[in-house]
Amino acid sequence: MRKSIFSKLKITLIYFILIFYAVEFCLFLYIPKEQKMMVNLNESRLKLAKEQKLNYDLRSPEEVFLELRENNENIKPNFYYAPLFSNFKTYKNYKKKNKIVPFRGPINSKSISCTEDLKHRTIVNDKYGFRNLNTIYKSKINNVILGDSYAEGFCVGQDEDITAYLNLMGHSTANFAVGTSSPLVSLAVLREFGETLRPKNFIYFYFEGNDLDGLNWEKKQKDLLKYLDDDYSVNYIKKYDEIKIFLDEISKESIESAKRLVALKKNTVNKKNYDLIETAQDILELNNIRNIVKNSIIKTSKKNYDLNLFYEIVSKMELNSTKVGSKYIFVYVPTWSRYFTKFTKKDSSIFLKDEILNTLKDMGIETLDLTTVFKNEENIKQYFPLGYLGHFNANGYKKIAEALNEKL
Repeated sequence: MRKSIFSKLKITLIYFILIFYAVEFCLFLYIPKEQKMMVNLNESRLKLAKEQKLNYDLRSPEEVFLELRENNENIKPNFYYAPLFSNFKTYKNYKKKNKIVPFRGPINSKSISCTEDLKHRTIVNDKYGFRNLNTIYKSKINNVILGDSYAEGFCVGQDEDITAYLNLMGHSTANFAVGTSSPLVSLAVLREFGETLRPKNFIYFYFEGNDLDGLNWEKKQKDLLKYLDDDYSVNYIKKYDEIKIFLDEISKESIESAKRLVALKKNTVNKKNYDLIETAQDILELNNIRNIVKNSIIKTSKKNYDLNLFYEIVSKMELNSTKVGSKYIFVYVPTWSRYFTKFTKKDSSIFLKDEILNTLKDMGIETLDLTTVFKNEENIKQYFPLGYLGHFNANGYKKIAEALNEKL
């Protein structure tokens, strides 16, 4: 009798497992083509470039950087105060000694941009390390852009980002965004440069894709948390001798890291087989089902996001803007996941949009919701590199600038 019951339970369990995998496989078939293409981004982008008969360069940013640097030592690695550099020896040493870690670098040098459209571009960094020409400081700056890589203008030319288009529209605008960073870094930048710049507007870009995740890292950085104190400042502008030393040290480390990455790429074999294994692994791990279940729970639990801290930071950005006679504008930036994927982890932050914007409205914060700007677009792909996922392309950044132009 017991054997019979055990056998039935065993068969039932096997049936349930088979059903789950069948559903997972069906979900994999159902997800958008663009999401399936994410298994190998470079291969997918190459295919799209060929289909559109566009010129392309398959070298990695590291390869291009090292080749350009052979003839021009003023080409230097990028630096961002972000998790990307948290394992670098220089970063760890400065943190351990409570020394200043810069927001952005290099200073007065050129650097290499990312290549989501398979084209390489050089970017000029100004005397403070941000993505500007120094000529911007010759006249009054009316707008200062804050935020992460979407605000900074990743993966397009310096004449194709939001800052450039606003300048073309007659709005004197400086780019003080820090790619791959989150809200606390933006508050710190505003605090350290607000008194000096005193623009008409501070425009902060919040990216729904990962800014709240990034905040979970930033709030563990004791030096950044100090900016929650309204009177805290390190007199950053007066510490550039110290900042330059840090950037020189981490530049050397970054160059060695780039060399290792290039060598690793040359030694990589059977990449296509690896990608097929990754796809199979996703299915075997029931990733799509787990994300659906997780996100349905997250709608009520809000994951591990520290929304109270986020609202406090935004409130302090607005307060600091007011103190120096500036207006504060909060821009809500949609993630590409809205348009190219289903059943992903990013859904958890997308679900918070209405709550965030309604809370900011109650706080009296002026906002611009870019999801409404792109809402009625029949061809959303025209605003992304190669019509595919990534940061916005020049068309996308221009459209955002046009929406801002109506507010300024």
